[in-house]
Amino acid sequence: MLESEEFRHLQEQERRNKKLIEHVYDELWNKRNIAVLDECLAPDVVYSSPNMTCTGIEEYKNLYKMYAAAFEQSHVEILDTVVSHDKIFTRVLFTCVHTGDLEGIPASGKEVKMQAYTVCRLEHGKIVEENELFDELGMMQQIGMELHMKETVD
Repeated sequence: MLESEEFRHLQEQERRNKKLIEHVYDELWNKRNIAVLDECLAPDVVYSSPNMTCTGIEEYKNLYKMYAAAFEQSHVEILDTVVSHDKIFTRVLFTCVHTGDLEGIPASGKEVKMQAYTVCRLEHGKIVEENELFDELGMMQQIGMELHMKETVD
């Protein structure tokens, strides 16, 4: 009997965790409501991607503001979600328009579509860790950047 109660509790926790992640994506990127970060992230949240790490909710907000300023008319569609205990994997499709400066790259006015893969870990109903991989090269190509081979010195 106890096992089935524990299983139901785990299922309920996973359902709540999935709803929280869906809520964050919708509020943050579709509605542009940055207040959702205070609601759903732990104060000491850690965000990691292959080329950056930020620690704490204020650094996370600054990262969001940088991308939000560069890409308007954003929409995120959740394509896949897998939940296991306190971890949630999502595959999403971002669609947006490059309307502002992005780390020295001027606005191109071009539409950008890119997929992102994220694994979040939650504690006590808050995101404490987010690991993200997105198609940064594809994004750069879509806004007009070109990839060239380095010149070699003989």
